[in-house]
Amino acid sequence: MHFEDELAKALRHTAAAFATDPRSLAEGSLARGRRRVARRRASAVAGSALAVVLVATAGVRLGGEGDGDAATPQPVGGYRHFAVTAEQMENILHNGMDRAGIPIIQPKVRATGSSDPARPATATIDFGESWGMARVTLSVRRVDPAEQDLKKLITCPPRTNSPYEECTTQPDNRAVKGYTEAGKTGGVKEWAVTMLSPSGYVIDVATHNTPAARQAEASPVTRNPRMNPGKLRTLAMFVDGSLTGDGEANPFGTVNPTASPEPGDILPVLKSLLPKRLRITSEGGSGGEGYVLVTDRKTGQRTYIQATRTAGDKEFWNETLADGTKVGTVQRPGKQPGVVELRADALRTNGLWMSISAYNAPSPTSTRSGTAPMITTEELRAIATSRTWLLAR
Repeated sequence: MHFEDELAKALRHTAAAFATDPRSLAEGSLARGRRRVARRRASAVAGSALAVVLVATAGVRLGGEGDGDAATPQPVGGYRHFAVTAEQMENILHNGMDRAGIPIIQPKVRATGSSDPARPATATIDFGESWGMARVTLSVRRVDPAEQDLKKLITCPPRTNSPYEECTTQPDNRAVKGYTEAGKTGGVKEWAVTMLSPSGYVIDVATHNTPAARQAEASPVTRNPRMNPGKLRTLAMFVDGSLTGDGEANPFGTVNPTASPEPGDILPVLKSLLPKRLRITSEGGSGGEGYVLVTDRKTGQRTYIQATRTAGDKEFWNETLADGTKVGTVQRPGKQPGVVELRADALRTNGLWMSISAYNAPSPTSTRSGTAPMITTEELRAIATSRTWLLAR
């Protein structure tokens, strides 16, 4: 049985499933209610017999932020640019923790930015929860994802003489690795996920059952880390979406954790991904869908473009990307004569299904306006596969 299967079984028998699903950075009483539920479940896990332990890798270590200069692959070509500030890294980690459903009390966040692809950007958060302090660390460095040597970071070694007590290689360029420093004073345990992003980053996230200072204390720490591998994967994917393919931070992931998001979660992302030539004259939507109406100033032609999460239609995948994302494109007649629907869908390995459609009409049920939508299938495909959707709440 794989490590994560064993973990899931243990959770079901001891603390039920972690079902928290935060919808935004600030949702008032609903968010507080979810945090109370998360704290109760976290307390239940404390008494469980989970024997899984992971270690931080590639620059993420319990003792500090990681210098990362040694043994760091040199980026090539378009992967030489990397520009992220310490404040942006702090916000990315804090927001990602919120998305993963981890209640945080009195957080102390530290980070280092980077303007050099040869040096990682890092962040660490020490926070209180129901029975003590815990730590989560993050390290991001810029790489060329085609570099073959990077595969070693996401490939588990043979079990014989392996440095890890547990290690599973994921199908979408992720690896879960780890061990317990059982022989050290303090009973330090670490769980970690290493992810190679197709956008050109190596992302390491790790969770610890104690801050570094506790290593020197004589009394052992027996509780397990607060984040299971599933939550670490959620955090890693949030970090991935928070950094663009150009080597800079995405404003959707670096927003101040205390700021309220725009109403709805799909519409702002859709607007940010549209080709710049399109002129938006109307917009709307909330929750899992958003739409815009774009108009040609010269001809008056109008095109309706909508984005929907979890489309639910019959699958029509045409290709599978390197990270496991399934992509499908289709053109079909609309409901009115002469109306054309263009559609592009993307289904990620974490279950996120985005569907982007366009009609040469003011709405899906309106009469034709122009011979074809003012956006191409390839442009819809680029929108559907954008990693910015990993940040949509």
